[in-house]
Amino acid sequence: MTLPGVYYGIVTQNKDPENLNRIKVRLPWLDKGDVDQTHWAQLSTPMEGKKFGWYTLPDIEDAVLVMFMAGDIRQPVLVGGVWSKTDAPPELNEDGKNNFRGYRSRTGHRLILDDSKKPKVVIADMTAKNVLGLGDFAEDGTGQNKSAVFKPGMAGEKGISLSTMEGKMEVVATGKITFKAGQNVKMNATETVDVKADSELKLDGNSLKMNSGSDSNYVGKPANVC
Repeated sequence: MTLPGVYYGIVTQNKDPENLNRIKVRLPWLDKGDVDQTHWAQLSTPMEGKKFGWYTLPDIEDAVLVMFMAGDIRQPVLVGGVWSKTDAPPELNEDGKNNFRGYRSRTGHRLILDDSKKPKVVIADMTAKNVLGLGDFAEDGTGQNKSAVFKPGMAGEKGISLSTMEGKMEVVATGKITFKAGQNVKMNATETVDVKADSELKLDGNSLKMNSGSDSNYVGKPANVC
């Protein structure tokens, strides 16, 4: 049986016994579409190689497009998925500007590429409470906070670095913020370091060293040094 062209199908199996990430597809338009399925179909991906590449295996019952190499029904290849009223797309283009690209997983993890007037890249988990963003997040649209970067292993070291190349960076929480290190904690600024508490400010240590290159002023009501 020769089948030239591209055909609509429904995924029936995605657990490949040879671990090649192939799938089987039911072709509903066949006379026995409810029971018939294709041979194992290879996936066409944007990139592939030995132990690397783009990995998005369809779920069972997903709607897909399949074609057959040289029209041979024994050699199916998955071309891609198909959205429908039943399987609606994860994002919409309601304003017609088509500013968003991205990926959304089955549970709701998201990668968003925003090409609007405030361009940014956003990665968010399914709760939308844990979000990593790079780009223009200024509320006034001025472009401040332009390159907020969150990277593991920055500067060739094991660990995490959080930095911004332009504008300011703010860490805000409605509750408590805790910084804890197994070794040293350092704070450095080319200008002023301002530490303020609306209630009580505590500094505690086995020893305390303070050094000033010029005048030192202590102001209190009263100021007590013991």
